[in-house]
Amino acid sequence: MLPNKYKWHSEEEPKQGNIVNKILYRRGIQDKAEIESFLTPSKEQLSSPYLLNDMDKAVERIQRAKNNGEHIVIYGDYDVDGVTSTSILFMFLTEQGYSVSYYIPNRTEEGYGLNKGAIEKINQYASLVITVDTGIAATEEVAFANELGLDMIITDHHECQEILPKAFCVINPKRHDTTYPFDCLAGVGVTFKLIHAIAIKEDVVDKIWKYIDIVALGTIADVVPLEKENRVIAYLGFKQMKETEHLGLRALLDIVQNGDQKITSNVIGYQLGPRINAAGRISDAKIGVELLTTKDEERAKIIAVELDLENKKRQEMEQSILKEAEAYIEAHVDTKNEDMIIVAGKEWHHGVIGIVASRILNKYYKPTIVLTLEDGIYSGSARSVEGFNIFEALTHVKEHLTRFGGHEMAAGLSLEEDKLEAFCRDLNAYAKTVLNEELLTPALDIDLELRPEEISIGICEELERLEPFGVCNPTPTFAVRGLVQYAQKIGGDKHLKLAIQSHHTVLHAIGFDKGELADCLSEGEEVIIACEITKNVWNGKVSVQLRIKDIMSSEQAILKSRYYRALYEVCKEPKVPSGVELIKDESHGNTSFAVFTEHSLMEIFTLMSKHEKKVTILPKICYNDFWSLKEAPAIFVMPHKAHQDNSQCYEWDFTSEGTYRCLNTSLEQHTLQISKMVPSYTDCKSVYKYLKHQQGSVYLHKIVEMFMSYDMTEYKLLQILDIFTELELIAYSIEEEKVIYTLLKGNKTKLEHSRRYMRLQEFAQSMKKR
Repeated sequence: MLPNKYKWHSEEEPKQGNIVNKILYRRGIQDKAEIESFLTPSKEQLSSPYLLNDMDKAVERIQRAKNNGEHIVIYGDYDVDGVTSTSILFMFLTEQGYSVSYYIPNRTEEGYGLNKGAIEKINQYASLVITVDTGIAATEEVAFANELGLDMIITDHHECQEILPKAFCVINPKRHDTTYPFDCLAGVGVTFKLIHAIAIKEDVVDKIWKYIDIVALGTIADVVPLEKENRVIAYLGFKQMKETEHLGLRALLDIVQNGDQKITSNVIGYQLGPRINAAGRISDAKIGVELLTTKDEERAKIIAVELDLENKKRQEMEQSILKEAEAYIEAHVDTKNEDMIIVAGKEWHHGVIGIVASRILNKYYKPTIVLTLEDGIYSGSARSVEGFNIFEALTHVKEHLTRFGGHEMAAGLSLEEDKLEAFCRDLNAYAKTVLNEELLTPALDIDLELRPEEISIGICEELERLEPFGVCNPTPTFAVRGLVQYAQKIGGDKHLKLAIQSHHTVLHAIGFDKGELADCLSEGEEVIIACEITKNVWNGKVSVQLRIKDIMSSEQAILKSRYYRALYEVCKEPKVPSGVELIKDESHGNTSFAVFTEHSLMEIFTLMSKHEKKVTILPKICYNDFWSLKEAPAIFVMPHKAHQDNSQCYEWDFTSEGTYRCLNTSLEQHTLQISKMVPSYTDCKSVYKYLKHQQGSVYLHKIVEMFMSYDMTEYKLLQILDIFTELELIAYSIEEEKVIYTLLKGNKTKLEHSRRYMRLQEFAQSMKKR
């Protein structure tokens, strides 16, 4: 079977409705009013900002500052969420006649969040500080500000720790005592709520919607769930961004957009966001605020160019640190056995290690922490996989940390140098209690299965109604079946170009960073593609293109492949059946069947699957041993003898002797299967000739497909490789579904000199006589 990266998940599809309604139904949006609300986001769907705890108190204090002539400082963060939060609040308060300025800490010199040095400076010229996108964990710093008589209004969206800072007031939808109906706003969303609340009191609500495009920018960049209020913000913001009145945003769009590129989450997440982030990561985040707030068109263009250059520097720095981090992992981390990856370096730039952590996580799909040492302190960033709350994990080892903060999927932390070993030990121990194979296998949700002939430009246009896409509203993923027409590497062998055919319909697909799969695929084999359906514009012509996320073999091919691998594991040398007496088992106590031939597996699988239609294998099938399943599997394939009592044996198991009870006493299917188990002289000769012309590495699946006309199976191929090893013709191992081998230079030999080969021939002959 094809090697695939993901565990596919699909649910029963609704039988009625258009494609949009089917997808929404699958995602839990089923009521007619809910569907209408989702497809037509509007301002009216936003909740009152006064539902947030302490909002009335914050507005009263801010207005009092204006009336008393006090100076207000906005204390921001250096990422896109912080920069956009600072920008919109600064512009709004300035326009409303407040005395206001902003302060963003230098990432390298001051680190994340509030710090006492900054508070001391601010106290010299201001009496009120409003934090945006930061402050929820700054209990000590807020206490220090209180001692100085400096009022602090905390607005944040990060996870709250056990004790809230004793600020003048704390606005955070994640407060444990929250009265707000939606707790997933970005920091800029919370800031916009504060603006909205002030605007209501001052009767200027109409003036605040011009900021919605910047709010959308920060919301998308902070990767919060695009549902409910966040969807409304993104939807309205994208519409406004096309005609934005913010000169800096317009200048940055002009740099990243080639022509009239559509505003999407990808444009923001991968093009706008990184450029604004670059300033805070490697120079000064205040440049980003200046870009978004400037009224000077020429200055806006100059800053946009500067940020573009900073982003290129950031990319170079990122690649350098990533290379060092990979070297560290190779030397110090057992990636096969350790559930977390913790990387420690020296003097890596603080602004880039978070991105490096994300890159490492994407490669290994394990929670990752990247730390850098400076002046005896390790500080760094953590990134996690779905289902493993990294903030909660850090809370369990907080005795080793000097500070930490964040949320379920990402966090920042620092610790003293001599605490690193204990921190790693205890965190890995905690991870062992939570993480399992299921959590460490990335899941891929399939929205619908479509026939190739159903896919058209019209479908692409229908799907646009679901935009904007993002977390909790991902671009729909479809399963599409077809026969491989061709598969080739493109882009310096990095990417995959594929065409599949079904009846008279041919679809073209592209798989970025999947070029290696071209080495697996064979013309004419049936595959299922997990993909997005996109429009491709080339030379003025618009066509449908599938964007590949993953590829797997058909269910039947997967069943067959897993069966023959399981057969090999427990039955490398099948017994000659002369000494076995098969007795029909009349008992009916078990509901699970143990099967031992390909035919029986397919027969039972077909019977069990008749009334269900899904992309993935439906019955619970267990190979060799029991898995940790809540329910007993329906089919056991080649169970070890120790487990056979837990199920009803359907037929002879290829290895038992003496009296053997089973439901089917015929050996007909065993005999018919011999050609798929026992290699002939021609089989061995052809495989050896093929290996001689490869480069020492070839996918197991590719060899099986190449010799399908020889009745090749994984079982027979592995037997051939073992025979070659016994004869000292090759040395081989199986790594990530590849046969890694070396041809050995030795004397010529005969297959008859192999004990394994001769035993298999004896087995084949005895089965035919039986």
